[in-house]
Amino acid sequence: MNENRTETALGRRLFHGLEAPRILVIRFARMGDLLLLIPTLKALRNSLPQAKISVLVGHRCAPLLEMCSAVDEVISVDRIAMRDGSKLTALREIFRLAENVRKRRFDLVLDLHSFRETNLLTWYSRAPMRLGLKRTKAAFLPFCFNIDPIIEDKTQHVCSVFLASLAALGLSAGQPDCLLDLSIPDLEFARLFFEQNLLAPGTRLVGMYIGASSPGRRWPLEKFAELAKLLRRVTNINSILFWGPREQVVARQIEEFFPASRTLVAGSLPLRQMASLMSHCDLLISNDTGPMHLAPAVGVPTLGLFSLSLPEHYHPIGPSSRFIKKDSIDKIGVQEVHQMAAEMLHLT
Repeated sequence: MNENRTETALGRRLFHGLEAPRILVIRFARMGDLLLLIPTLKALRNSLPQAKISVLVGHRCAPLLEMCSAVDEVISVDRIAMRDGSKLTALREIFRLAENVRKRRFDLVLDLHSFRETNLLTWYSRAPMRLGLKRTKAAFLPFCFNIDPIIEDKTQHVCSVFLASLAALGLSAGQPDCLLDLSIPDLEFARLFFEQNLLAPGTRLVGMYIGASSPGRRWPLEKFAELAKLLRRVTNINSILFWGPREQVVARQIEEFFPASRTLVAGSLPLRQMASLMSHCDLLISNDTGPMHLAPAVGVPTLGLFSLSLPEHYHPIGPSSRFIKKDSIDKIGVQEVHQMAAEMLHLT
């Protein structure tokens, strides 16, 4: 048997006679969760190369999975509009989504979001194989599934939890670090950006994601600026700054801390353009936030700065990525970050 296909008796039994199984993976939530789903989607593609893989996601993050070669179809849902709009409209849209999923006659539905609504959608699909994630602090409706659930384990990395779904199906999971796969879009945008910013050929770029949704996850901007100054002592290193669409407070402080020369400002960009610029970086240094996982997905080593969450569960993946964790983000020192960055850039 081809080793890329199903590998155990369970896998052979479940997928017997299905030359091109139709598979739906459900995962809403935020950018980081979807980026950490990519290794599972890639492993699923490797195990079942003829499968048609669809992913149901929130509309804001749909462009991420449109860049993933393992995915055939992205089904996006504006869950915020459903939540904030009229109840009648929301019910109509939910019914339309449920009917759309059922009529596609999926062979397997994999619910990796696992709220009541997605459990019920999985059950309503009538898929012959239905597998869900049993989360630690969320309701789980076991009657919606016919395969024993995956148990969420906060001591394991999110990628490992997702990949456990493939083991439950008798498929080969592979290793997360070897499965990063996101195509690089908008290369022309990156070329024009660097041309307009007069980036000299041979310049090494260190990306800095300076935003975060919570102040407790945001390394002080003056420390990022001091770090950039230390890196500038190496003549061919420049920094490029990124932040998110709702982080105007951070954006307003840029001129105060960062000189115009030797610092490029990308700011808040659409996901495709951010991925394009990050792919040109030699290293990304990032607060603990979703875009931290974008650089590893395009093959860039990443240094994550952690305080509030569990790096064991959320650290950036990739064979060269690393993290620093302190109980308060302010306690992470500039020299400590610089030393690790220098090692990752092979400056020491």
